[in-house]
Amino acid sequence: MKNAALLVSTILVSLSLFSFSGKDKCLKSENIECYLESHNPFAEGLRMDEEVRNLSLKDINLIDEEEEIVLNFDTATYLPIGFNAYKGIGLDLDNLVFEDLEEEIVLGFDTAQYLPIGFNAYEGMELDLNDIVVEEIEEEINLGFEVMNYLPKGFNAYAK
Repeated sequence: MKNAALLVSTILVSLSLFSFSGKDKCLKSENIECYLESHNPFAEGLRMDEEVRNLSLKDINLIDEEEEIVLNFDTATYLPIGFNAYKGIGLDLDNLVFEDLEEEIVLGFDTAQYLPIGFNAYEGMELDLNDIVVEEIEEEINLGFEVMNYLPKGFNAYAK
């Protein structure tokens, strides 16, 4: 919660610095610190960003507190009998309806005039797994020693 407040305050300070008017309060002053401070509108935002970046887990205090809201009246008198606000919150994928809305593209001319007779853009789009060629390249791995010396006689890694 503290991190969220720090992050929100960092964003608000950064946004307020973007709207910086640039008018100098101590323009006629000879004090160099006043001059440098007034001409660096992002200094405070940078300091806060640095604090956020250097924040450790030990500095974060987690407060898990549910605040009870008191309405000063009985809500049961206004709700149906047996009302459960959490009923039906679970997501059932079978109840989801998927609609594929295809937007028709209007090109402003007849495309059939520019395509061959009997052209079908979807022809040959079916996937046949038999047409897929799988090439396996066996790569020789040199371990620096003979593996068979450390395996039992007749060892077969592929045997059932």
